[in-house]
Amino acid sequence: MRKVTRKSAIPVYAAVVPWLLGALVLPFYQAWHFVLAAVISAAAYVVMSRVFPAKTILVPEEERPANTGDAGADALINDGREQLKRLRALDEEIADPAVSAHIVRICGICGKIFAYLEKNTSKATKLRLFFNYYLPTTVKLLESYERMASQDISGENIESAMRGVEGILSSIEEAFEKQLDHLFADEGLDISTDITVLENMMAREGLTKDQFDKDSK
Repeated sequence: MRKVTRKSAIPVYAAVVPWLLGALVLPFYQAWHFVLAAVISAAAYVVMSRVFPAKTILVPEEERPANTGDAGADALINDGREQLKRLRALDEEIADPAVSAHIVRICGICGKIFAYLEKNTSKATKLRLFFNYYLPTTVKLLESYERMASQDISGENIESAMRGVEGILSSIEEAFEKQLDHLFADEGLDISTDITVLENMMAREGLTKDQFDKDSK
């Protein structure tokens, strides 16, 4: 998201009005006629600018296509972003707050998975099932849910299908969280190995607290 400042057009219109009225009342053949109109115009602009100040709003930045250097990873990320756009659109269309909350959390997890893949393109193979099945199937289920919710009728089949989608969302969210966690398995192992090596080296060099205690006796 980026901040954009947008000025109101009303002060500009207000500044033009004195000139239009002046043209109807005054022939504008003397210098003071122009000066008077200019002063009133400037005053109108200043006053209206304070009444209708510029507004700063947040607008989404245009997302550039992924360019990691790995065509396979780029294709997965770009397709995933399109799926994510659809999920966010569904969030706007679906009124149920519980379902909406699940969609928001799922989108957040997906964004983290995309960001991880951009930096670790070698994981593309492990994520192929996520991108090609789990994510699009989630979108498909929510599209069906939104379509049924918009019917404004309480039929047995519709209610049963909607409850089914509502019931699976927690499992989908949990599965996506585990998918993200699994991506850090190798990194966690590397960290654990580094810690063990560091502890052993410090102990060997007599730099640990236990070694200090022994040396002080």
